[in-house]
Amino acid sequence: MSEGGSRTGDTGAAARLGLERALERACTWLAIGGGAVMLAFTAISVGSILSRTFFGSPLVGDFELTERGTAIAVFAMLPYCHLRGGNVVVDMFVGMFRPALRRALAVLGDVLFAIVAALMTWRLALGGINQYEFNDMSMMLQIPTWWMFVPLVASMALLTLVCVARAARGGKEFR
Repeated sequence: MSEGGSRTGDTGAAARLGLERALERACTWLAIGGGAVMLAFTAISVGSILSRTFFGSPLVGDFELTERGTAIAVFAMLPYCHLRGGNVVVDMFVGMFRPALRRALAVLGDVLFAIVAALMTWRLALGGINQYEFNDMSMMLQIPTWWMFVPLVASMALLTLVCVARAARGGKEFR
């Protein structure tokens, strides 16, 4: 018998658990990848500082690489952060409501967040296509700009799925 299933044939619950686990894994690996990107661009920044100190000139294009790498890393960590309930929440007034109302507000928040994340995914995808069509390049290194939209769109699409999954779970984060 597979884990999460029952003898009564509740395959829906087992499938949901499988999807939730896959979502957790995807978020975890994307966040780890974002951390690796951040470490790589931190090393580039340190290398540029050392180059400026010892050779009188920074690494060419260090700012471009750091700028793009930071955006990729932050977007890569967003799905994991929301999956675990790590986003900043202002709940000065919500705490005095009954648990059922708090859950309903959490679901509403996740639904609204899913809508915003889906809109951002769509607009980022269009932005990446636009950058590709116009062959936009970075100024110093002449790196095509469109490629950085690929991980951003993937991260936002995963965030959208996380918001939908949390709403389906009644606004509960994954633990």
